Amino acid sequence: MHFLDDEGERGGDVWPAALAMENFAPEFDLKTSESCQVRRLLARVEQYDRTTWLMQYESFLQQALCVVRSDSTSRRFGLLHADMQGFQVLNRIYGERAGNSMLRAFAAFLRRREEYVCGSRIFADRFVVLFAIPDGYSLQAITDKIVAEGEQFLAEKRRLHPRSHLAFVGGVCPVEGRPESLHSLVTRADQARRSLKPTLRSRGGVFTEAMEICRLQRQSLYEDVTKALEHGGVFFLLQPQVDIATGAVVGAEALARMRTPDGTLIMPGNFVPLLEESGDITGLDFTIYGQVCQYLQARQRAGKALLPISVNISREHFRNPAFVDDLHALVQSYGLEPRWLGLEITESVFVKNLEEISESVRQLKQYGYSIWLDDFGAGYSSLNVLKDVPFDVIKIDRGLLGSGAIAPTNKSIITSVVRLAEDLNMGVLCEGVENASQREFLSRLGAIQAQGFLYARPMSPDNFTSLLEGGKKLLPAGEEAPDA
Repeated sequence: MHFLDDEGERGGDVWPAALAMENFAPEFDLKTSESCQVRRLLARVEQYDRTTWLMQYESFLQQALCVVRSDSTSRRFGLLHADMQGFQVLNRIYGERAGNSMLRAFAAFLRRREEYVCGSRIFADRFVVLFAIPDGYSLQAITDKIVAEGEQFLAEKRRLHPRSHLAFVGGVCPVEGRPESLHSLVTRADQARRSLKPTLRSRGGVFTEAMEICRLQRQSLYEDVTKALEHGGVFFLLQPQVDIATGAVVGAEALARMRTPDGTLIMPGNFVPLLEESGDITGLDFTIYGQVCQYLQARQRAGKALLPISVNISREHFRNPAFVDDLHALVQSYGLEPRWLGLEITESVFVKNLEEISESVRQLKQYGYSIWLDDFGAGYSSLNVLKDVPFDVIKIDRGLLGSGAIAPTNKSIITSVVRLAEDLNMGVLCEGVENASQREFLSRLGAIQAQGFLYARPMSPDNFTSLLEGGKKLLPAGEEAPDA
């Protein structure tokens, strides 16, 4: 018996007829030879993924290694780590049944390839394949061939799912000699795959030593970040937020920083992606929330005026149903009113699960927190987000300002956003204000706030306290504060 894909075509692997039975008799006499045979068949069934009938990952690793090590010919082998970019969207729009059908068809496509040896679905839409490199082909050439045919296969399937767009993304790693294990080689193929994302078109890449150097550097950095987390090396700086008309400091953003035990400073651009990838970003966030609350509590106990401080909310928090209550309990434990904490949520967080995240935001609003839409205009901006989520402030991304004079098109966009925010009764803050010409343009748009190097760089909480107690207004050099 052969595999059949969703179109009724034969796949490449031979499958014992006895294993095709959907159900076995519920009771067996375990002493009979028949029952022993059935148990062996059941054991073999467990080695295969029931959706695609490709091998389970561990079984694949064993068989693929056996093939490579026992090969007595001059065949060359490679490992392909592939996925269908956009599969989650297809699954969400068309449902699990259509998604499983697509997975089976994709598995059948892989099996039909003449260079296919064996394969596995690792999970979701992630597949790994051991393949033989045909004579006359370089590794890059066979990679290009696989990707081109994968793109053609997905193009033919688009008629069944016109509302989704799938792309074939594959990383390839050579299998050289007789390795003791394939684990590290699969990881290398995955590194090549990851280096190609994000993408909306089919792409393939071959693992290089430069990728391995990058991996080792990331691993070393992650170890440093872990040490900083474990040894209290997390702290925050405050960057003032200013009323653009008067120069008065109206608040600040808390910015996370890290220092390793040996004193090395790690910047957010290095540690945030690593923590987002590992899921440890939520722990970092709550460390910062606690430190900010402690700072505000100290000012409150000293009888000093409070200004709101905004903190960043990572997307991972919304996977935790208890997040809203956990955050509110933390703030209450410091005796603070929620209005002193602004919650910045990046626009991209709302791309997936808008309805569920919106419900969490509404709960936070009910508690009294100020909700900020961060990085508005940095990516794909949807007005549905503004329609469905009750934001208090829109934070315009620094990319719309640029590093010099603001481009005419961007001026039109910024002006429109400010007018829209006024109509929706939302405040506006522009981040990344770096020169007087940018400030001059923004000051003509009305009552908005600004944040950027033109006014102040991120500073320690002690320096921010000194700034507040000195009553200093932050205006560009040569300008005077307007009369009160």
